[in-house]
Amino acid sequence: MLDEEKIRLMTQVSIYEKNEEFGSLVLARYYREDYVRLGCIKTVLVATVTYWLIVAVYVFYRFEEILREINNMDYFSVIGKLMLGYVGFAGIMFIMAFLIYHIRYQSAKKGLIRYNRNLKKLIEMEEQYEYVQAGSNENVRVNHSIGGDIPALDDVGVSERSRQQ
Repeated sequence: MLDEEKIRLMTQVSIYEKNEEFGSLVLARYYREDYVRLGCIKTVLVATVTYWLIVAVYVFYRFEEILREINNMDYFSVIGKLMLGYVGFAGIMFIMAFLIYHIRYQSAKKGLIRYNRNLKKLIEMEEQYEYVQAGSNENVRVNHSIGGDIPALDDVGVSERSRQQ
């Protein structure tokens, strides 16, 4: 006998898993603070590489002018301007990354809550089905081995004896 509610829930869960396999489901592994922090760190690293590549391209583009002016340059002011530009660029990128990752986490969390609610309903339906199939008044729950088999007690005793010898 087919349960239409169960089929509907299974379809919704399956569609969500297919569409969000690399999106929200990966995001669910993180706490919000960890996800935002990791995204900000990645963004600042990329911003650092990008800024210094832009500076290198500018130097190569204006290389002749820089060589002519090299004796008249105030190195501390040039380095100060470069560092100020880097801090400003990295700061702007950090703020943008913080906002983007925070908003992305919040929007994905809504879908994850609905997904988890549907999974919980499916589990409850399956437990009710198993209870009815058991044919008794006891609440029966079927557990599957996830982490591997537990060694038999005799095997444990044998391995401990062999270590002692």
